[in-house]
Amino acid sequence: MASLQWHRFCDCSSRALVRHVTLVACVLLCAAPGAAHEQAPFDTRRASPGLRLELIEVETAAATTSTEIKYRLRASGLARDVVFGVWAKDFGHAYHEVASGFRLDESGAIVSNEVDGDRRPRRLDELVLTPGPYPRGAAWEVALASLDGHLRTFAKVIPRPLTGRDGTCSISLELASRRGDRFVVSGAGFVPGEDISTELRYSGQTSRKTARVSAEGHLMPDVLFLGGTSPDHGARFLVKGRSCEVAVDYQWGEPALEPR
Repeated sequence: MASLQWHRFCDCSSRALVRHVTLVACVLLCAAPGAAHEQAPFDTRRASPGLRLELIEVETAAATTSTEIKYRLRASGLARDVVFGVWAKDFGHAYHEVASGFRLDESGAIVSNEVDGDRRPRRLDELVLTPGPYPRGAAWEVALASLDGHLRTFAKVIPRPLTGRDGTCSISLELASRRGDRFVVSGAGFVPGEDISTELRYSGQTSRKTARVSAEGHLMPDVLFLGGTSPDHGARFLVKGRSCEVAVDYQWGEPALEPR
């Protein structure tokens, strides 16, 4: 039977129960022993104070039929005379460098020591990155780090979200296992302090529980575990509140890992 409850994974500290990023990282660590040999060059939980990095989705022309999702970078707080590289992290893999040689110039622009076709210095905010085909609900991460790794900042997006909405209420599922059997649930827009009911259905099984919404109207982050040998890999997660009923239909197991 599926379970939907709080867990203390891998002896992680209790802060993992209230910090979404730490919770996901801990689930990944325990759920994917095959990834243990892949070591990221820096700890994403320890960004340098004052540095900031954002991923801005590039809008595509209405006439195009391309489904590729692209992003530009926006960074601030960089120190002068420090060279930075751009790193990307696909779901379940380590960071790899995708561009290098960026620094803050005299005008305040972040430019590379490379030049573009017009012989201009390559600007960071003109760099376009894409994760390519990607699993639904999986996070894609980008880092800007100095050559020695001491200065670093990070940004994270979910290119193909698993979300549901009803009125002001919304829920999101984030893939948190390389086996496709664990998802982190979050939600917002619910009546503050209300009791809500949740229901997880998959492989002919149903698991129900109740939970209390935070004073800000958020669901407390939780983890869905799905498993078994059923050939049916469809699942549905439903949340019912006083003012809304919102659900997400999704795939688990190997189908959840297929790029789309």
